[in-house]
Amino acid sequence: MNFDALTLAAVRSEIEDRALGGRVQRVASPKPGAMALEFYGRQERHYLLVDVDPDRPRVRFARQWPRAGTEAASPLLLLSRKWMRGARLVEIAQPPAERILDLTFELQGPEMAETVWTRLIVEFIGRQTNLLLVEEDGRIREALRRVGGGDGRRRIQPGARYERPAALDLPELAAVNPEDLRRSGAQGGPAWRVLVRGVRAVSPTLAREALARGGYAAEAPAGEVGDWAPVLQGLGAILADAARGEWRPSLVAGEGGWLAFAPYELTQFDEASVAADSMSEALERFDAATAAPAPATDTREERLQQVIASATERATRRLAALKVELESSAAADELQAAGEALLAFGHGLPAGAREFEHEGRTIELDPRRSVVENAQRYFQQAKDRRTAARETPRRIRRTELELRFLRQAADDLARADSPGVRQALEATLAEAGYGKSKDRRPPAPAAAGWTLGSCQVRAGRTATENHRLTFHESAPDDLWLHARGVPGAHVLLRCPEGEAPDAVIEQAASIAAHLSAARDDATVEVDVTQRRRVRPIRGAGPGQVTYRGERTLRVTPRRPDEVGAKRVG
Repeated sequence: MNFDALTLAAVRSEIEDRALGGRVQRVASPKPGAMALEFYGRQERHYLLVDVDPDRPRVRFARQWPRAGTEAASPLLLLSRKWMRGARLVEIAQPPAERILDLTFELQGPEMAETVWTRLIVEFIGRQTNLLLVEEDGRIREALRRVGGGDGRRRIQPGARYERPAALDLPELAAVNPEDLRRSGAQGGPAWRVLVRGVRAVSPTLAREALARGGYAAEAPAGEVGDWAPVLQGLGAILADAARGEWRPSLVAGEGGWLAFAPYELTQFDEASVAADSMSEALERFDAATAAPAPATDTREERLQQVIASATERATRRLAALKVELESSAAADELQAAGEALLAFGHGLPAGAREFEHEGRTIELDPRRSVVENAQRYFQQAKDRRTAARETPRRIRRTELELRFLRQAADDLARADSPGVRQALEATLAEAGYGKSKDRRPPAPAAAGWTLGSCQVRAGRTATENHRLTFHESAPDDLWLHARGVPGAHVLLRCPEGEAPDAVIEQAASIAAHLSAARDDATVEVDVTQRRRVRPIRGAGPGQVTYRGERTLRVTPRRPDEVGAKRVG
């Protein structure tokens, strides 16, 4: 069922009516790929749900705050809470006829030096559906799905400048000639597809409705449409109502549930449509009737997600504080010079002085201290800053490694395919000081393995497994593969003939891309090198390595079975 640009426009109107000017009270993630926002304004609470599941994209209001799901505090969720909780929704935008929603939030408070504006951008674009947090200057803070860029693709990474996706190069309705549609329909196929491919922002549901209003069957073949003019008139009437904000949300019931929803009256079905009070209500009723049964809860998985989320939040805050500390350490020379100036020229200052002017610079003083004591205070501050300058970079590096380990653990958990793997991951986290393992001696499951022809592919499923596979269960000449710059499995490729064929290496690289945090990207860069050139990082967690002599392949992520690999064991 299509969540198209017209449906999004109807929901956007509801957001303007209910939430514009409201303050964000809560930000949560009821499930992976979804975000819930609680707005309070005009003495009412409203719950907005955003879901960027490519198979069922949604944005709508809900009658109740969603039940607490497994809230893995991803970087996007953490930053959304930081910059949106307590903020007011001040602007809502949707580019004409596009499935993009742009919400601007204003955050200000007595403890903040200045007002901060943040944009939450939702892109409903097929398999590339995404959720992004963007700064006022247009730079991306974080995104649900990061994209490395290259090959003409947009770069979606923290710090990159946000670029709106290119719109499809199709004519607006006013520029469409019925004769052009007739010629296009002569190639065969259903008539609704001719409209989808010939008019901008027309979804299959909208195209079928235009056909029905033009006097044709919704599934009529293109060759049976003798006159496209009434079809375009029917389409124009729907779009004109939308332009005036005259929404008529409706549903059509079928055997066992709802067949369809739309922000206009549906006439294309034999069954009569049912009116809804709002587009959000129509979507909520449709989703409630068609939702898949909730999977059984894995309490260990929930516990691990909470452990990883809490540790990630602490490390993220610590890293931010350390970077501020490092910036302040550069002032050591100025502090030293202030102390020396006080000792050399401040002997005539009156008792209780609060500042000292020297060579155009104002040196602040503690009026309760003598000149010498103030100078000594500046010398001590200079010493502390120099110590920080020596120690802080090392602490920053250690914290960055910790965050890499935690992000790897989060990806390992997302890929965990059995209770045994989750049990091993729990032990790995406990050994690193995060939480406790309920099992005194957890099992050590063997790394996942496949065959590609005569070659063998093996992949780790936890950080500890990655370390064991790479440094204890490999040969120096094995090929080692890993998705570049993102968490993922260590993958080893071994061929009995010695050198692996290029085609097999590319297949193994596709598997490595799939077993990484970039598995949803269209293409992924994968580094390939000999195992002998891989080294563990001293002082880092298990599975964290450095390597050299690599070559980089750009591949499409594929499951092992998609490249013809056969599971071993």
